[in-house]
Amino acid sequence: MNKYRIILDVYKTHSISKTAGRLNYTQSAISQAIKNFENELGFQIFRRSKAGMELISGMEEIIQSLENICHEEDKLSKFAKNLTSLDSGYIRIGSVQSVSYNWLPNLIKDFSDKYPNIRFELMIDGIAPLKAKLDNEQLDCVFTSKYMLPGYPFKQMDEDEMMLVMPENHRLAGRETISVSEIDYENFVMSANGLDEEAGIIFEENHIIPKVQYEPTEDFAALKMVELGFGLTIIPKLFLTGTTFRVYACPFEEHYSRILGIAYAPDKPLSPATRKFLDYIKTWELPRQYRT
Repeated sequence: MNKYRIILDVYKTHSISKTAGRLNYTQSAISQAIKNFENELGFQIFRRSKAGMELISGMEEIIQSLENICHEEDKLSKFAKNLTSLDSGYIRIGSVQSVSYNWLPNLIKDFSDKYPNIRFELMIDGIAPLKAKLDNEQLDCVFTSKYMLPGYPFKQMDEDEMMLVMPENHRLAGRETISVSEIDYENFVMSANGLDEEAGIIFEENHIIPKVQYEPTEDFAALKMVELGFGLTIIPKLFLTGTTFRVYACPFEEHYSRILGIAYAPDKPLSPATRKFLDYIKTWELPRQYRT
């Protein structure tokens, strides 16, 4: 028992024996706690009288200070308990567009059904700003592909096939698969992260220097430009889910894909809520429409 709480209880009961009984201590232990506290202060705060243990005049601020200390200790204890038991918590998530639109609403809903008091902050952006915020501890974790954050702790969730996307009236439209060699001389509209994403690997491995005509900063804008005939693009299959653009998409004969999952900063402590979220992801099942 905190010695401050012993002093406060004696103040309330005016009795060493009553406090001893309430707190399950011996009377001598309570007397010793009072004596030790008064020795630390350098003066008495109680005097014995017929009414019992009475507070000496002018010592009211001492009691008020002890009450404040115990109140703050209770708040800290409750906060720590809530974090550990997941009665409360806060998780800051970063995500690339395709995951944020398709996976995260279902994932967060399912997690929140089990842990309703965990709050989320969600940032959707390109990989460079997400990485910067993760490194600066402004985010707890980031949903992305493994290629985009090499060297970071990473929990794999699924593979996502890379698709060649073209206008519906393109000469290659209608094919079940297309070889990378067939797109060597085509015009390209690059997606938000351009050649820094898996599309860059496809070109590099096949020794193709793409004729990049346009580089919009948003993936939906890239798809709209493809729809209007500005060129082809390479987009992950997940990003195309649920879109209504009048485009044709098919996989490559060589079957390129990206590994999707969640990354977090190395050598930085995770909050209990974030650790529980990462553990939950291991058992979470992707909705049927997003499974590869």
